[in-house]
Amino acid sequence: MPRLVTFTFGPCKLKRPSIGFLFLGQAHSEYYDVSLCLSKHGFESHLIDLNNSDHIKWDEYSLINVRECRGYHLDPDFLHNLEVLENRLGNTPITNSLAIIRAAIDKGKYLKELEQEGVDTIPTFWLKRGATVTLEDIILETGWNDLVVKPTISSKCWNTYRVVKRANGMAIIRAENQIPPVLSSVAFEHHQAFSELLKSHDVCFQKFMPEILSHGELSFVFIDGKFSHAVQKTVARNNWIAHEFFGGKNEYYKAGVAEINWAQDIYARLSYKYGDFLYARIDSISDGQKLRLLECELVVPRLFLGEGQAFEKYAIAIKKRITG
Repeated sequence: MPRLVTFTFGPCKLKRPSIGFLFLGQAHSEYYDVSLCLSKHGFESHLIDLNNSDHIKWDEYSLINVRECRGYHLDPDFLHNLEVLENRLGNTPITNSLAIIRAAIDKGKYLKELEQEGVDTIPTFWLKRGATVTLEDIILETGWNDLVVKPTISSKCWNTYRVVKRANGMAIIRAENQIPPVLSSVAFEHHQAFSELLKSHDVCFQKFMPEILSHGELSFVFIDGKFSHAVQKTVARNNWIAHEFFGGKNEYYKAGVAEINWAQDIYARLSYKYGDFLYARIDSISDGQKLRLLECELVVPRLFLGEGQAFEKYAIAIKKRITG
C-alpha cells in the first residue's frame, strides 16, 4: 500500500487527495498500475478492506471506488456493508454508485429487464431459489440439449456447470474441470450440487452457444461514459469457458462500427436506467449472425486496461470525478 505523501508549503502541510479502493482481500492485478497512474496525477491510492474498516477516517478521502471488491458474491454482507458505509461517507462519492450496484449485482434483475425490452440476449431460463425441479425438467421445458447453469449472483464462473444431454445419459461438467468427465458417479454428485445450489440461490440456465469455442466472447469496455476498447476472450483447448482462469486468452480486438454501435445501444439503456457509470463492461457471444448479450459487468469488472492501453484513460476518469 502506498505511503501517504505530504507536500510542504511554508508553515502548513497539504496532503495529496486520497482515493480509497475497497477490496475483500484480493484486488485486480490492474490495481497497482492504476495506482501508479493516479500518483502521477497527484493522487494517493489506498486499498481498504471493506470488512475491516471501522478505523478508517472516511473524511480524508475524496472518492471511494468499489471495483476491487473481488469475491463479493461469496460475502453475504457485501451490499449491507456498502449501504452502511454510504451513510458514513457524507459528501464523499462512491463509484459505481450504490444505486447501480443494487440494480446490477443480480443478473436476474437487470439482464431479465433488458431481455424483456427486446435486447438480443443469450436465450435464458430463470428459476427462483427453492424451486423443486430437476435438470431433466429444464431440458424438457427449454428444448436445449446443451446449456450452462449458474447462480444469478456469481463471479469467475463460481458454481457454474455445463449440462449436455446425450443419447446414453447426461454429462454434467463443472467449470473447474479442464476436461469433461465421463458419465459416472460424478454426474450424480453434480446433480446433488445443483439441488443444493437451488435451495440457496436464484439460478439461470443459458443455452450453450457453440460459437464460443471458435470465436470466444467479445467484451466492450466503457470508461467515463464512452466506449474505450474491446477484448476477445478465447477458450482453451478441451475447455468451454472463455476465461483466463480456465486457460483462455485475452487479446485486444479491433471492433467494427456495427459492433460498437450494438454495445453503445446497450450502454445507453443502462445509463438511462441507472445513471452515470465510471466504468462498465458488456460481454457478448456471436450466434453466427449477430451479437447476443451474455451479461453486463457493472460492479467489479476486469476492464482489460492493459490490453486496451487504457490505464491513463481510467485514471483521468477517476480524477474527473474529484476535480470536475
